[in-house]
Amino acid sequence: MNLICAATHRELQAAVEMVFPADIPWTAWQDLPWAWRMGVGKSQILLAATGVGIPMTCTRLMTVLRHVRPELIINVGIAGAYPGTGLRIGDIVIAESETFGDLGMESPEPDRFIPLAEQPFADAEGKGPWPMDASRFLNGTAQECVKIGKGATVNACTGTEVTGMLRRRITGADFETMEGAAVAMIAAIEGVPACEVRAISNFAARRDMRPENIQLALDRLRETFGAWLKESA
Repeated sequence: MNLICAATHRELQAAVEMVFPADIPWTAWQDLPWAWRMGVGKSQILLAATGVGIPMTCTRLMTVLRHVRPELIINVGIAGAYPGTGLRIGDIVIAESETFGDLGMESPEPDRFIPLAEQPFADAEGKGPWPMDASRFLNGTAQECVKIGKGATVNACTGTEVTGMLRRRITGADFETMEGAAVAMIAAIEGVPACEVRAISNFAARRDMRPENIQLALDRLRETFGAWLKESA
């Protein structure tokens, strides 16, 4: 059984709507109001809205893994593209790795940020980056319309050009989310393969979250991930 997780129900619904339309009842799993078990052909899929941000994602994902050991964890949703990556609104990007982008210390020097991973007292589990299995998604029709990139996960989304450029320089990431590294870290600790599929809804620079761009990203996620889900089923 595979686990498909997203921060919000809206992102999760968009990702699976081609297989599980909105008018099909979602069967609650383990009495959790944010998890559902659904059937696809002869296989079963577990869906989970793990919440926005690192703490909620860690808490809810660990709750799921206490009950079941999925064959694969797929983290889906929308994301922001860092400046200079060539990513555009509506692009589908598959993570080859994930890291925490703003976990660390500010320095008195201008624009200086010291990642926690560079400190000798940092726990090995928190250093990253964690590789993710991009090959899982690169088959069939999906392969023709996706890009590969590195993800950075932050507690506070980028709101200025300066911050976006700084985070890209420090992490080498192409896109930004609020959950990806939490999923990658827990999957690595638990020994479960993980991959990440994101649709670009904004640029991780000057804050601009136009509703039409978010909807475009969700539509592209529905089309591309939905096609892969149908093929894999």
